[in-house]
Amino acid sequence: MSKSSRCAAPWRHMVHNPNGEFRPCCMYYFPLEKKYKDIEEAFHSEEMDIIRARMVNGEKLEGCQKCDYDEKHGGKTVLSYRSQFNERYGEPTDKEICSLEISVSNVCNFKCVTCDERYSSQFGPTNKNELPDPKVYENLDTLKLLGGEPFLDHRNKKILEDVPRENCELQVVTNGSIFPDKETVQLLNEFKKTSINISMDGIGEVAEFVRPGTKWERIERNYRKWEELRDYPRFYVQPHFVFHSINAPFFEEFLEWTGMPIEDISWDFLLGPKWLNVNYLPLDVKQWIIDKNPTLEEPLSKYTIEFEYQSEVFEELVSNLKGYPDILEDYVELLYGRVARH
Repeated sequence: MSKSSRCAAPWRHMVHNPNGEFRPCCMYYFPLEKKYKDIEEAFHSEEMDIIRARMVNGEKLEGCQKCDYDEKHGGKTVLSYRSQFNERYGEPTDKEICSLEISVSNVCNFKCVTCDERYSSQFGPTNKNELPDPKVYENLDTLKLLGGEPFLDHRNKKILEDVPRENCELQVVTNGSIFPDKETVQLLNEFKKTSINISMDGIGEVAEFVRPGTKWERIERNYRKWEELRDYPRFYVQPHFVFHSINAPFFEEFLEWTGMPIEDISWDFLLGPKWLNVNYLPLDVKQWIIDKNPTLEEPLSKYTIEFEYQSEVFEELVSNLKGYPDILEDYVELLYGRVARH
């Protein structure tokens, strides 16, 4: 397999999204087209076999574009999901579910600007999946729980109970608004390794603006509770920042708030929706953002040349900047000025 297409995920991993879709990886752009009754059926489907065969043939898959982008711009300790899977599993030739990413529902209390009805019930109807058959956990070494907000759906506790914990690494992706009960905390502590990934995308007023539903004082209070459980590397708490066209000037403040080196936090560049992708900003605005983020100067410089400025995308961004907090005022005025010039 060529390096550009090789990934162990289709041989070891499966994703079940809250809307019932299945994917070979959370970064894979396209869901499987057919309907499947459960994770096992999807994993062993003809669609997955075709993806595997194309990778073996060295094809560059369009669905893998996010990892392609990540490996181009660099800057992160772990360059891409593809690199993580390959480091863990090598080049498997057999098919076995060792890694799962499960969202049992889209039940959520946030309406983030980067999200939609697939992952948050705040945008539309509530979607719920049936819990997996515990047999699917038999050879599991990695489990990732998402939502919605996973601590809002109590069925995730049943998953934690059913999984063979001592040999499995766990990651929970949460918005930080809810700290779980003592029984759940005990289960989290019984995994071989646990990572609590807290999506923030900014601090204070920035977080509250880009992630409606956020009450920053509560997020900060819960974050400190999680930190009290930190027992690195067995139990790790990791703040997460998705870099996009609204929060772009405030990454350095976020990094300073964490008190952590950039190698120890989780961050990513947003690809979609387009109006939030910094790639489509005017060139001078891109440069202004790069200057505001010296820690990310090199990866940002590489990433922001992927696409050129598109006026209609930029105008959609500006039209969505309503009710912004005072901290965004200088940045918004800069954007308004560029609309007038372009």
